[in-house]
Formats: sequence, structure tokens, C-alpha cells
Amino acid sequence: MAGFRRPEVPREQMVLWSHRLDDAIPADHPVRQLDYLLRAEAFSGTFRAWEQQYVLLEGKPPYHPRDLAGLYLYGMLNRLRSSRQLEQASYNRLDMMWLMSGQHPDHATIAGFVKAHGGRLRGLFRDVLRVGIRAGLVKLDHVAIDGTKIEADAGRGSVHKEGTLRAELQKLDEQISAFQAEWEANERRESALWGDEVPWKPDETGTVKQRLARLTRQQERLQKALGEIARRREAHKVGPAPKAIASVTDPDSRVMPDKEGKSKPNYNGQVAVDATAGMVVAEALNDQAEDSGQLTPMVEQTKENCGRLPAEVSADSQYNTGPDLEALEKAQVTGYLPDHGERSEAPDPQTPAAQALTAAQAGETLTDEQWSALPKDGQDRITKAAFRYDAAADVYRCPMGHTLGFVRNSQDSKRWGMAVRAQYGGGSACAGCPRAPMCCRDPAQGRTISRDQYEEHRQRLRARMGTEEGRWRYRLRRHTVEPRFGFIKRGLGIRRFLRRGLASVQVEWTLICTAVNVGIVLRHWSEVVKVL
Repeated sequence: MAGFRRPEVPREQMVLWSHRLDDAIPADHPVRQLDYLLRAEAFSGTFRAWEQQYVLLEGKPPYHPRDLAGLYLYGMLNRLRSSRQLEQASYNRLDMMWLMSGQHPDHATIAGFVKAHGGRLRGLFRDVLRVGIRAGLVKLDHVAIDGTKIEADAGRGSVHKEGTLRAELQKLDEQISAFQAEWEANERRESALWGDEVPWKPDETGTVKQRLARLTRQQERLQKALGEIARRREAHKVGPAPKAIASVTDPDSRVMPDKEGKSKPNYNGQVAVDATAGMVVAEALNDQAEDSGQLTPMVEQTKENCGRLPAEVSADSQYNTGPDLEALEKAQVTGYLPDHGERSEAPDPQTPAAQALTAAQAGETLTDEQWSALPKDGQDRITKAAFRYDAAADVYRCPMGHTLGFVRNSQDSKRWGMAVRAQYGGGSACAGCPRAPMCCRDPAQGRTISRDQYEEHRQRLRARMGTEEGRWRYRLRRHTVEPRFGFIKRGLGIRRFLRRGLASVQVEWTLICTAVNVGIVLRHWSEVVKVL
């Protein structure tokens, strides 16, 4: 054995490097493709308008927005997100050095660029998306919508109850008042001793201003946290009242459980993903723990970004609300959503439960096995799905053939708005029914079924989801939106935001979605380069 391997070239050996930075990057390297993309005609309008925001006649020349935007997007694709990481990469990564043409912006310049130009950066999302449309990577045949929780830049220790926040604010107000009174007393003593010839001013040292500024910042954070608690309380309509808690680090974030079951300050990131190549066609961010009410805004944003509506939309059961179903039908968009409360698609038509429901809806006499197979609620009673609605007579018919006639109208508030309900009851027929224990809480009073103004939309959706084609179209979500979240969290390593405040985090989320789309465009470069 000859021993351990020895380096072919010692450290002390003089090495002849390439004379040109351009020679160090292969011709097919992704950084070249990104640079070519951002310099294409598709982005020229955005960057020309962007250039108008700069004053170039005085001061130190700024970095071109194309360079810093490219630095951000390429860095995110390589798991480099913070401004300090990007600054370091501009010194020690050849691809970053090539992209920046040897320029080395410091971390303050990089961070300030996003803060000052967040709106323009969001415009890049549409530019990249339209390139994908022209290249045939977006066809809008099917769009899947979903949301995911991403941790805010605030720890669980920053979350406090309303009472604690008020007590801390009162204590801080007293400290600020005492500090200001002490400062004014010192000023009066100095004036009495020195007159107008005071040799120094307390604020000139910066100590007084710094201390007062620090206390004031703490006061503003507490006030904003209390303001968010009040805003959420006022915005609450139905259901359990929101907890009177907020984070003092990022008051815009909200404590909500994630898929791991941990409750911590999070944001809810929404995306709509086209099924052709997986490009994100719409994105949004909010502080809502649930996805209810997000379907219509995402469909409308898809039309705004792409120029037309998708032909089909799929989403999980949290998006299944009456107003959203009505909006889809009015827009002539076919929806594929399971019933509210179900986590997956409609049951297989070949299962005993589905066959029992089919027989009940057809008015057939059910066997004991079919009765046992009917879906049950939490109180072990057959659900509303087993009852058949007769539109001509405006009555419901139970699986035993009894008629439930109209009883009364009622109204109640839901998260999505006001539900106007018509209630139907069985009356005396239920009292002597042998199946009453499986159907009624109190057979003497009979079973009651309610129907709101959106029930017809739900029935059409259930019929669509009950087919093999409907279940297959819904399963497209597994290959579209769900892999995008996996790529964001595992591929890009994004599980926590770096910025604070809803507006700033929204810009960060848009940049993340833009980077996802850029990655897809680069993977399909042979098709994209033809349309640039």
C-alpha cells in the first residue's frame, strides 16, 4: 500500500487562472440562462419603468435593478436568502460573481433594495408567468389551489395575552413619562447653572435620544399588538372568538396550528398552480388560519395575471363554501372540491357507502347492510346525503320513503356570510318508523333537514365528484400544488420568513413564487428560448 492520497497541486504552487470571468462559467450554466431571461424583451418594459425611479445625476451611481433582482432570484434558487449570504456569495461564488459582473453590493444595499422596490419586484412575477404562457408551460386547463402555513419571524415567546400587553404598556408609559420629567428637570437645572452658555446638551451625546427611542419603539410594538387584537375582534363574525393574543415581534402574524400540530406565529401562503408544468399562476398571503373564502380571489387573480379564467379548478374541502361555488358557476369554471369537512375526494362509487347512497337517492328500498353502510355523523345518525330532495314538490324524502315537508325559514351567520335556510321536518311519520333510532335524535319530534340558498350548487358538485372522472380530476392536485409546497419547503429550504409585517412578508412570498416559476422556466429552457 502506497499510503494516503496526496494532493496533485500543493497550496504553495502558483496557478494560472482564466483571464476572463466569463471563461469560468459553462455555456449551458443556469446563471447564463437567468441573465438572458432578465435581459429579454419580455422584461424590458418593467425595467425601463423601474429605471425612472432612480436619480442618476448626483451621488454614487446605484446598482441596476436588473442586477439586484437577478441576485435575489438566483440566490433563492440556491438556498441563499439573507442579504448577508448574498453579499458573501458575490465574493466567493463564481456564478454569483459572473451574474453581478464582479460587483459586490453590501448587505445593507441588498436589503434596502427589496424594502424600497417591493412593488416592482412583484411585477416580475407576472413577467415570468407571461413568458411561461407564451412557451406553452401554462394552458389553464386545470388549476389547483391550496394554502400552507409558514412560520413568521417571531418566536412563541413573543406572544402575549391582551392583559399582559396592557400591563406592559402601562408600565412602559410610566417609564417614558418619568424619563421625560427627569430630562426636563435636568434641563432646568443646567439652564439655571449655566444660563444660555450650556457647554453641552444631553441630547448631543446621543445617550438620551437613543434611550428614549428604544422605549418609544417598545411602546409602538405593544400598541400595534393591541391594535391587531382589537382589529381581529371587530372582524370576527361567527364561530369561536379569536384568542386575545398577539406577538410583539411581528403583530401582523397570527398564532395558528401547522400540519405538525404546533401552534406558533404563522402566515398562510396561498398559491394557484397550473397543471401543465406546475407554474404558479396566482399567489397571496394572509393571516387567516383557514382557507375558507380564498377560492374566488385566487381564481380572479389567475384571470388578472394570465388574461383569462382557467377551465377547471380543484381545491380541498376548506375552500368549499356556497358563495365560492356560485361564483365558479357564474364564471363557467368547473370546480372539483370535496364536501366541507372531508379531507379527500368523494368516496369510490364501488364502496358499500357509495352504493347505499346511490340506492337511497334512487328511492330504492334499502337492505339492512345498506342501512348500516350509510354515512353517519358524530352522533351515529345518517347524514343529510341519504335524503332525496324533490324539487317539484319542494320536499325531502327519507330512505324509508317518508316525506319531510317545509316547516319554516331561518337565517344564521357563517364565515362566508348569511345563510338563508329552509327547514323540512318529518313530523308524526318518524315516531312509528323502525329506523328512527338511526335517523332522529327524538323520534317524537322527527328528523329535520335544512337547505340553504347554495344547496343546488353543492348538489351539482357532489354529482360531479361522485363520478370516476371527477375523482380523477381532483387527484391532479397531488401532481400540481402539493409538490410546489414540497419544493418551497425542502428544495428552497423556506420554512420561516425573514421579514416582518404583512406587507413585507407578502413581497417575500411573491419573490419565493417568482423563484419557483424561474426554476421551471430554466428547466424548460429549450422551449422558452424560442419565445424570448
